[in-house]
Amino acid sequence: MILESERRAIVETLVRYCTALDTGAWDLLGDVFLPNARVDYTGADGPVLSGAEAARWLEQKMAPFKVLQHFVSNVRVAQDGDEVRSTAYVLVVHGYKGDDGEMRFFDLGGEYNDRLVETSAGWRISERILTARWVRGDIPKD
Repeated sequence: MILESERRAIVETLVRYCTALDTGAWDLLGDVFLPNARVDYTGADGPVLSGAEAARWLEQKMAPFKVLQHFVSNVRVAQDGDEVRSTAYVLVVHGYKGDDGEMRFFDLGGEYNDRLVETSAGWRISERILTARWVRGDIPKD
């Protein structure tokens, strides 16, 4: 059974991920993912990466955006043997300058399905699967 203090620490790990992406504090991702974590963004047309690779890839992928806001909600946490599983809704707002100099926006809604383990340094994600449920707005052309 998950204690409320553990649940809060797990939610804080999810929020730390959002903070890293929204502020460009990429080093925070070392406090989110295990280095050998499996991070699967294929549900949003992205790659499967290790935790160590995720920070570099996310830094490059998020660079064009002048506005980023990641929101997690409806977090559900459950014990699964030695690990913990969490599922959280995610809403991401992306803003970028279009070719005409005007701000353009697109939003993504979906879920993060995570496995977490408690380490001596705190809770870390050992597996993340992003499932995009919807996208709306002006998606930038690569």
